[in-house]
Amino acid sequence: MPLLSRFLTRARLVRVARHLSGKVLDLGCGYGELLDYLPARVQSVTLLDRSVERMPRLQACLAARTIEAKFLLGDISDGAIALPPDSFDSVVMAAVLEHLKSPADALRETRRLLKASGRVVLTTPTPLGGRLHGWGSRLGLTHREAAEEHEVFYDRQNLERLFRAEGFSFEHYERFLFGLNQLVIVRKVEGSISDDKFPDQAEHR
Repeated sequence: MPLLSRFLTRARLVRVARHLSGKVLDLGCGYGELLDYLPARVQSVTLLDRSVERMPRLQACLAARTIEAKFLLGDISDGAIALPPDSFDSVVMAAVLEHLKSPADALRETRRLLKASGRVVLTTPTPLGGRLHGWGSRLGLTHREAAEEHEVFYDRQNLERLFRAEGFSFEHYERFLFGLNQLVIVRKVEGSISDDKFPDQAEHR
């Protein structure tokens, strides 16, 4: 892993882990790095990723843990995941949202999987942070593949609009890493979902 990518991953997950509890779903789990930062109040973790190539390393990682954990192959962007509704207290999306071609579809499925008042804890680069990541990938400082897969970079306004349109209340927002990254916490709202559309002001790569 490029040195800067390792640093960025740790900076994201340390912040995310502080807000997790109960049963956790890690969307786009990578190689399961979140497992190194989980607080004791987390009861179990389900790791979801679309990459078959990561399975052997992930399975070895899980075998070395005492926490209840499992890996599931799937892609939240495709819609229905083979899990029952109302399964999780917390859903993690660490550096995932900016890669989604259909974020609204992914958030609807995420909402289905969350328990009542469950929370999504996510990080995503700011528009400037996303551009700097792309430049860093050309210098070998960050993963080039990850940079090439970026779809949309969000500012705070667009994040609020996106999540509220899909039935979430905006609970917490902060920037970190010199303002180049964002930590967002949203909570599932019971009842009907707003008819607001996907924000058209989001910045594309």
